[in-house]
Amino acid sequence: MRKFYCFLLSLALMLVGTGADAQTAGYTRLQNVTTGHVANLSGGTHFAPDVTLDEAYGRPGTVAYVDFDGTKVTQLRAQGIDVVNTIVPLMKTMMMLYFTEEKFQEFKNMAIERVQELLPGAMGAMLVNFINNYSYQDFKNYVANIDTNLYYTEVEGGYQLFFNSPAFPFNAGDFTSYFIQKANAYISLYRGTLQEMASEYLVGREHLIPVVNSLIKHMLFADYFYLCEEEDPEYGPYIGFANSTDLKDAENKVWNFVPVDDDNFLGVQGACKDDEGKWWSSLVVDFPIQLAEGMKAYYVDDVVDYNKSTIHRVAVTDEVIPAFTPVVLQLNGEDVASNKLTLVYDDVTGQYEGNALRLPTDSLGFMLGFTLDQPSQRHFTLGIANGKPALKVTSQTVFSPNEPYYYLPDYLVGELTSGYLILADEVSGIEEHAVVAEDDNTVYDLQGRKVDNPTKGIYIINGKKVVRR
Repeated sequence: MRKFYCFLLSLALMLVGTGADAQTAGYTRLQNVTTGHVANLSGGTHFAPDVTLDEAYGRPGTVAYVDFDGTKVTQLRAQGIDVVNTIVPLMKTMMMLYFTEEKFQEFKNMAIERVQELLPGAMGAMLVNFINNYSYQDFKNYVANIDTNLYYTEVEGGYQLFFNSPAFPFNAGDFTSYFIQKANAYISLYRGTLQEMASEYLVGREHLIPVVNSLIKHMLFADYFYLCEEEDPEYGPYIGFANSTDLKDAENKVWNFVPVDDDNFLGVQGACKDDEGKWWSSLVVDFPIQLAEGMKAYYVDDVVDYNKSTIHRVAVTDEVIPAFTPVVLQLNGEDVASNKLTLVYDDVTGQYEGNALRLPTDSLGFMLGFTLDQPSQRHFTLGIANGKPALKVTSQTVFSPNEPYYYLPDYLVGELTSGYLILADEVSGIEEHAVVAEDDNTVYDLQGRKVDNPTKGIYIINGKKVVRR
């Protein structure tokens, strides 16, 4: 659970990418200026800046919708989550729900025990005194003052994105006085040594005190937490935080906003090819889309012919496909450039109550994909069966946030005679293919394919089933 909320907080920082230059709403990709990596917003373990701009074209998860007011991000949505107005305030609320007064007192007692164990002496005594005097109301006031706004600022080469850190409720003055006192005692004790290192005692003292003060400053919470790119030896690059007092990652705190347009487009990669040479894919995104000319969209309903292993396919005829509408796409080709999507800014609704394709949401309802503990015979994803586009039983355990699926209930699993459901235009899978001109006498098989030299079997002739013996 901790990883999940770390992910959400990272999401809050990372998804803020949109032409801050214009300070307007828009779809964008967020690119690290130093590495060239584009933030992949697809959720889960795929939430990382692990692709270049060229590789991002076929990945819907690299696009976010962002809005600004001139200094801060007012809306930040990716994979169905408005981070600024939902996740960060939710985390603030959850903090208060978790830290009840009893839990708060429990942590106070633990903290005092730990300080006394690890930090005896004057410094430990000061900390214990502070903890004892820090009340539950002090804590509630502290949480209430946490700023959940996400800010951005222009710097050389790009932009920085950051959260304001709330002031830590502790007066460092006592620590400063304590350290200076110890430093003066050290200087007095080792005056001879310092005089050997410097021509004058005061020179050494003047250099030592600023160093001590600097150390104290680094002990405090930073004023800002910046979005940055970090590297993990196992998982590779990922989105992290850079403390404003920690300058080692400064170069990775600068980002470039790349608006989605005709050049920086979003396209669909071909997933599978049928026997007619047509490429297919499935898709669900959290913004309305318009397909390139030549592309077609379908969804499926629950009308299934289990004997023939077919499922009813319904054509989407709307010019714009609404957000969160899982569909199967017939593409213009395999390459993303031939299957460009136009991202639509206006809210669009549609009538898809019969759509049996499911959104890949997690247990909390966020469109972040999900993982199965074991492969399930009840999950179907797009594939090819008998040379035709079909929903096939999948053995995969990880489902992408942009990958819709079909779920077959337990009580119907036994009815299916194969591991697939061919996408048919009609319930039986043959009617539409078999509709021909009256008295045409053309012969078709049960899959709707033309047969020039029929032998024994069942065929469709003039729209009727005919048995040849």
